[in-house]
Amino acid sequence: MPGWCICTGAYWRVIKSRWLSDKLVQLSLLFLLLGSACQSQPPIFHGEIQGAWRDSLFLFRWEAGQWVKVASTALKEGRFAFRQALPSGIYLWGFSPQEGDIVVLRPGSSPFIRGEMNTLFQRYTYEQSPENAQLLAFRRQTVELYRQLESASPSQREMLQQQLEAHLRRYDTASFSSLRLYARLLRLPSLSAASYSTLDALWRGLVEAFWGKFPWQEPWLAQTPDMYVRLQNFWQNAMGAIPEDTLLVYAEEWVRGLPRTVQPSAWMALIEAAQRYQLKELMLVAAEHFRALAPQDSRIPQLEAFIQAEGRLRKGQTAPDIALSDPQGVIRRLSDLRGKWVLIDFWASWCRPCRLESPHLRQVYQRYHSRGFEIFGVSLDYTREAWMQAIQADQLNWIHVSDLKGWQSAAVQLYRVNAIPFTVLIDPEGRIVAKGLRGAGLEARLAQIFP
Repeated sequence: MPGWCICTGAYWRVIKSRWLSDKLVQLSLLFLLLGSACQSQPPIFHGEIQGAWRDSLFLFRWEAGQWVKVASTALKEGRFAFRQALPSGIYLWGFSPQEGDIVVLRPGSSPFIRGEMNTLFQRYTYEQSPENAQLLAFRRQTVELYRQLESASPSQREMLQQQLEAHLRRYDTASFSSLRLYARLLRLPSLSAASYSTLDALWRGLVEAFWGKFPWQEPWLAQTPDMYVRLQNFWQNAMGAIPEDTLLVYAEEWVRGLPRTVQPSAWMALIEAAQRYQLKELMLVAAEHFRALAPQDSRIPQLEAFIQAEGRLRKGQTAPDIALSDPQGVIRRLSDLRGKWVLIDFWASWCRPCRLESPHLRQVYQRYHSRGFEIFGVSLDYTREAWMQAIQADQLNWIHVSDLKGWQSAAVQLYRVNAIPFTVLIDPEGRIVAKGLRGAGLEARLAQIFP
């Protein structure tokens, strides 16, 4: 009996060993088959680049103002193939966001590009993808028409403008949705701000000019960089004609009505456009909305720092006090002007846009000073002589202060000024009411305050 048990144990050890060995062989074969299946997975995008000396190629997806890398592949002897499963959409293929071009990827389609390294992005062609071939031809034709329009003489512009418009309209009924979308995005809006009598009418006119009959149902809008450019142009046109606080009301209502996928792009485009005009309140509100919609975006830490730093300069906050010397050496404090409406004007004698703004400031000062309006000019000059000469030459008869440290001025750092002219309007209680008011926008706001 013990011998039988020993024999039986040995038998089962042999059987178990053979079973494990067979299983290992089966698993090895399975892994080989799986590996072979992965290698034979048809490419979603491939091609041949003659003379290529790079070793990798990448795919990027557009996300609210930036390209994000989503796939990579080896470039061997000029050949490449992307096999990763990716959602349908518009992507950028290339070596970096600065060295690439777009491709449309759809299930069941495998675009093939052919080109030479030295002239790759100027002369490559698409094969095995009629959609990409047609879209590439359309974009190249459109760029050429815009180039001709830009360099045309005044007598030629109208004819070329008509040719461009006819070219774009031909694709309104294209068989591929990507072509129809690009034809709509690349069409220039037509608008004359002078033809609108009210800000409400102007805003409605802007929306109609840029977005009338727009294909908002297109699922790839948020992935299209040209959509982002159009959003930026839209905001820039609005900022050039509508005061910041009014535009903020319009913007919040309009963006809320956009598709959810497009809203992050709309807010980020507003942030970048507002930065050019130093419209910090718009930037703050847009940054907060973007943070709520895209909390995982790589730019969130930077936006968080901006929101925190600018928070004490928001509308409704008490304006930080400024205490600097006037031209006679007397310390003048912003807080001493409580009870008046005060415009802090950051400027400099060497700033041409500032000097061009001087006549407008003189007009509003003469009109409203006796009614409780004051200007507190903070100069970014470096020498007293240049500062004094500009004050006298432009007849700036209001309060002036400076520490003659230019961009290193204490007041500049306090108010986070990074471009001039820049203004901050403060109410009689010392609270910030508006920022960045100039020209007609300043006049309109003061007319409301002093009817």
